[in-house]
Amino acid sequence: MASFIDLSSADLSPLSGALHGPDRVARALLIQGGALVPPRPMLWPCAGDMLNGLHILGDLHAPDVDLMVAKRVVAGGSGAHLKLDDQLVYAEGAYPYYVQHWYQHDIARQAWDFDAPVTHRLDRAFVITHFNFVWGHWLTEMYPKLFVIRALNAAGITAPLLLPRTAPGYVARIVRMMLPDQEIVTYDPRDEAVEIGAALLPHMLNRNYVFHDFLRWNLEREALSFTKGGDADMLFVSRGGVRTAQSFRELENEAEIEGLAQAAGLILVRPETLGWDQQARLFSRARLVAGEFGSGLHNALLSPQGCQVVSLNWLVEVQSRIGNFRRHDVGYILPADGQARLYSIEPQANQPFTIDPAEFRQKLAIAVDRAQARKAMAGWDDAPFPADTPELRL
Repeated sequence: MASFIDLSSADLSPLSGALHGPDRVARALLIQGGALVPPRPMLWPCAGDMLNGLHILGDLHAPDVDLMVAKRVVAGGSGAHLKLDDQLVYAEGAYPYYVQHWYQHDIARQAWDFDAPVTHRLDRAFVITHFNFVWGHWLTEMYPKLFVIRALNAAGITAPLLLPRTAPGYVARIVRMMLPDQEIVTYDPRDEAVEIGAALLPHMLNRNYVFHDFLRWNLEREALSFTKGGDADMLFVSRGGVRTAQSFRELENEAEIEGLAQAAGLILVRPETLGWDQQARLFSRARLVAGEFGSGLHNALLSPQGCQVVSLNWLVEVQSRIGNFRRHDVGYILPADGQARLYSIEPQANQPFTIDPAEFRQKLAIAVDRAQARKAMAGWDDAPFPADTPELRL
């Protein structure tokens, strides 16, 4: 087990005290949580107690949103992980639960540990990352922190944002789109580490993917800023362009399933080929999103209330909780043999599977009908009140 310190129970302080007080570690409450994010009914009955259990599992109350402040720490490695007195730092809210699990069980240590010497010093810095830059984890665990930084900036609390130079290019691009004036400082994790006088760790705006309404309000504000227009509001997320030698599952009849989706009126989308601004516009107005479970489908986090989501192969609880949070209608279709193809940390051979075409056609039709009905109803009461019928006025 790696040597680490869990700061989750650090004392709460006023924001000014956390930033300027003598404590090495402090938390400042920013927004209270506690709102229930109840499970949504599924689009159709899904086979298997395990699947239905994951849909409703755990504490479904939104967390408090806080700012963790850790002083005189060192950041390094490929995820800008922190060390306080040579111990790795974990804190609920700042990091997802599995980071602690990986520390405890010494999993893939090279991904998060570091011993590079300190070569840079910063008085204060925002730190939002960890080792897992898989798109879905960035989207649900790091991207929401940018909204917290935006709010802190508006309150006059500013600092550079520290990023490892090896982070995917999309990270800095999205930061600059959302926070045009944000200073970004980078370091080379291979032979550099950074000492920080006060590291500011914003909250993920979720606990185990039960999201806080502050994220929804900000996503809706972002959506209102996008240019309106276009009819591409039913999307099929294709994984065809992202398969690698490390892929653990493969949809063998992918072309057939994609053809059925297109015949039903869905637009084929490969998110990895689009810029963030294009992805955000597409998904923020989507009335239906279908595809294999995984990072691409998690883009439904941006999609509005009432979006229909069809997930192929499996769910993991993340997609269910995105659906609960954004009030989507979600349905799952297991492989034709009824056996889900699941990810494992241990090396595993590629797991091929098929989706039954008849089942897919039937269940997709349910989602399409619901999406089209909601589209027809959208704006039905937005017309001006008829001025020539005063007798209808109350």
